[in-house]
Amino acid sequence: MAFRWIGKSQDGNTVTLNKLVECPVTFPEYATDTWLNTNQDIVRKGMVLDVETTGLNQSEDQVIEIGLRQFDFNKNTGEILRLGKSYSAFQDPGRPLSPEIIALTGITDADVEGKKIDWALVDQLISETCLVIAHNAKFDRPFIDRKSKTSTERIWGCSFKQVDWNAKGFTSPKLELLNIYHGFFTDSHRALNDVDALLYLLSHKDGNDKTYLLELTSNAKRMMTHMIASSAPFESKEHLKTRGYSWDNTNRFWSKVIFKDDVKNEVTWLEDTVYCGPFNGIQRDIALMDNFK
Repeated sequence: MAFRWIGKSQDGNTVTLNKLVECPVTFPEYATDTWLNTNQDIVRKGMVLDVETTGLNQSEDQVIEIGLRQFDFNKNTGEILRLGKSYSAFQDPGRPLSPEIIALTGITDADVEGKKIDWALVDQLISETCLVIAHNAKFDRPFIDRKSKTSTERIWGCSFKQVDWNAKGFTSPKLELLNIYHGFFTDSHRALNDVDALLYLLSHKDGNDKTYLLELTSNAKRMMTHMIASSAPFESKEHLKTRGYSWDNTNRFWSKVIFKDDVKNEVTWLEDTVYCGPFNGIQRDIALMDNFK
């Protein structure tokens, strides 16, 4: 399915990109204060969250910036109804930032010097929501779980994994590229910029006139299963890589996380392609609140 760039000229020779300013979501006309108050049964409060960190090690590296924004949405249609509270803050990690992180984020030592994130406030804002969304939640969530008890008790959604961008004609699920395809760009890797960009992106509709947010929220409620292809033959590694399995060098097995209702088909593929016989691996169901931990 080919996607036509938003902002692409009729002759197809140029594309116009607009710089994103805050979060310019268009709300449905029916979403008045009166409607919101009388339809609380289908109104839900979500949050988009992003962190910038000193590195990729979720056990040892630290958050240096957080950005988050609450929003109300229609659980039946995925339409964003209202923007809510937002919060953005720096955190001094107590050591100089690496040149790589400075280049990637644009954050300098001077920006974070003496700054602190109010984690009690973050915890309070998360507690007011039913769903926390991040673009690659597998990265962001462990950093937040270390600081917020409420985070561990919330369902997390991942716009990187739980929206089928490939089926919509996009060659990459990277946020920057998806933004460009949808006609806008933001400044560097800054937390609140990325939050607003993601929320605006999720408000767009696919070819079936359904918001990306509806697909994400629907998938966030589906049970997941960790498929472990233990004792897989060495010669099957290319098949597993192509199928989306990752190698766990510590435990010495290939694995991936899939929707539980896809397990039957996955086992059939593993038996036919990898084991050439009965499935010899492990299935571990994941509780909804444990996704992306």
